[in-house]
Amino acid sequence: MRLNSIHGRLGKAFSVTLIVLFAGLGDAQSSAGRVKLPPVKGLTEPAEPEHPLPAAQDVHDAKYKLSWHVPAGWNFDRQDGALSDFHKDVRSAPQRSEVRGVASINFNPYPASTFSGATLYYSVLPVTSAAGCAAEAATKPVKPMGDAVFAGKTFKHGQDQHGAICTESRDEVYTVLQGRSCLRFDMVINTFCHASSGAMEISPTQLKDLNQRMAKMLDSIRLD
Repeated sequence: MRLNSIHGRLGKAFSVTLIVLFAGLGDAQSSAGRVKLPPVKGLTEPAEPEHPLPAAQDVHDAKYKLSWHVPAGWNFDRQDGALSDFHKDVRSAPQRSEVRGVASINFNPYPASTFSGATLYYSVLPVTSAAGCAAEAATKPVKPMGDAVFAGKTFKHGQDQHGAICTESRDEVYTVLQGRSCLRFDMVINTFCHASSGAMEISPTQLKDLNQRMAKMLDSIRLD
């Protein structure tokens, strides 16, 4: 019995040593792989990912003659489905809207909060009028918010928020007519309800920061 007890204690000590060693390795690897982001004034959470970021890239839509810049830290796909669920996230979009690009944040800048994702959707309604394009940013459930200027172009701006128990999705809608096509960008921020989760409700400052990150992508838009 005594020998078994000694062996048990030695086994536990060996296991603890291995755990500490591997934990130290993990910390070293994550520190080596981190990419520092510039601090954002007024934020209380670190805006620093725990893993290497996807590289920045410039994307071009030859059909609608539009280019824009996706920064480091965001995944990009030209179609809906892999990174996103367009008609679930963007409930106000016409069914015949065509998704042309999706940028989704690859890390959580606010891990202690209720933040669960940020996605920028670029979609097109192929044939419409100026009034029809403007209506996408002003028809219920979207609340009209006036005009916004990105890259020298005036966009119609609307806002939609919804959720089952709390606000779980926030969508900033921006539309602009290009020829006979309506170009639409939806800046979607998803959260979960904080009750019983232990997470802090995402703050207005944090929401503003996330929207500013996506607004920079809109400001990079170039129309041929």
